[in-house]
Amino acid sequence: MKKILVVIDYQNDFVTGSLGFEEAKKLENGIEALVEAALEEGTKVIFTRDTHAKDYLETREGKFLPVPHCIKNSEGWHLYGALRKYEEHPATSLLDKPGFGSAGLPYAVQQLFEGDEPDEVVICGVVTNICVLANAVMLQTAFRRANIVVKKDLCAAVGEAHEKALEMMAGLGITIE
Repeated sequence: MKKILVVIDYQNDFVTGSLGFEEAKKLENGIEALVEAALEEGTKVIFTRDTHAKDYLETREGKFLPVPHCIKNSEGWHLYGALRKYEEHPATSLLDKPGFGSAGLPYAVQQLFEGDEPDEVVICGVVTNICVLANAVMLQTAFRRANIVVKKDLCAAVGEAHEKALEMMAGLGITIE
């Protein structure tokens, strides 16, 4: 089975930085264990990093969410905690994305499979109702035969937004585990 794990935006600014929140802190050990298990079984792993320039507040997203975050090469931009080691890991890939969803993510996944499509895409990370949702939909749209799975206990958002986003994704045919 051609399988990939996609870890969405588990970066310092979303955990303890400018957009950090308590629920995100609780994910570190579980995401690290999932990544380790994936690598041990030969599953491909890609991390997305929300990536902005210093002019972020002048962008459409910056006007919608006027909190500077994940400025490229800042401390807040790097993967959080124990996951930072995967920025340099030879068996993992990184994709910097300038917005909530990444149109380049399906292409990056295909490149890891040498132009082929995965059979299963497993997704975890933050924030459930924004970047996780946007990228799950991108992947579901691109890979019509793949099983798209969102790990509900390894995603987080503030308040009820997490559960509402999971409901929405389930309604789109995405598997919620």
